[in-house]
Amino acid sequence: MYLLKARTFIALLIVVGFFSVMVPNFLTPSNLLIMTQHVAITGLLAIGMPLVILTGGIDLSVGAVAGICGMVAGALLTNGVPLWGGNTLFLNVPEVILVVAIFGVLVGFINCTVITRLGVAPFICTLGMMYVARRCCSTMAATYANLVGLYLTRKTPLGRYIYAIGGNESVARLAGVPIIKVKVFVYAFSGLCAGWSDWWSPLSCKRRTR
Repeated sequence: MYLLKARTFIALLIVVGFFSVMVPNFLTPSNLLIMTQHVAITGLLAIGMPLVILTGGIDLSVGAVAGICGMVAGALLTNGVPLWGGNTLFLNVPEVILVVAIFGVLVGFINCTVITRLGVAPFICTLGMMYVARRCCSTMAATYANLVGLYLTRKTPLGRYIYAIGGNESVARLAGVPIIKVKVFVYAFSGLCAGWSDWWSPLSCKRRTR
């Protein structure tokens, strides 16, 4: 009976034991820190989800809500909050965390209100919220260009070449745009960004462990 209840934990111990034997540096502090960072988002989501399930409901929107909360945090840190008279209020990191937490609570409150007051099934309500949050994320990602190469695409001739090729490659070629060179750059730059994203996380972990 106890083994049946602890089957998930036992499976976890088996997996940890297997990789500890097969990979010598699996249990090193730096590797454990990296794994902890990678599962932090899923772990936080897993804290609240069982409570919803215990009430007989389901929340399908948590992943999309986490995404839009990240977009809101990025917008607050980069652009701040516009005020009257053309002024802008910039929040520090703890304040942004608090604002994003309140935003997440409001989204959950909307889900709860629709489910309890309007009688909508939790599956339908949270599925709809998931699509709404995803669409908001897509819209913000498409229009929030200052996070991904705004200066390059808006302030340099290379950026105009990129837009020209995307608009009409044949016309851009006739206009003298170096098609091949621009494509080589954009694909190489994309690979560079991928490489940065690969080593930046372990590098930041090493800095934190010093």
